[in-house]
Amino acid sequence: MRTITLSEIKRRGSKAIPDGGPVYLIVNSKPKSVLVPVSEYESLVEALEELEDVRAVEARREEGTVRYEDAFPRP
Repeated sequence: MRTITLSEIKRRGSKAIPDGGPVYLIVNSKPKSVLVPVSEYESLVEALEELEDVRAVEARREEGTVRYEDAFPRP
């Protein structure tokens, strides 16, 4: 687990943040936040959205279906 302290960031600015995977931000000797690269964050958000879609489909699985003709009647 890579860590960085708030005092390091105050002292060195953005240079204190290492490149690559997740880095735990330590404040008052306790983990406060996790810093992740933007690309990894976007991948996590996308995966979460996919999971939410799957859950929505699963929740509606037992619902009945609607015939095409009923959903889109011809004038």
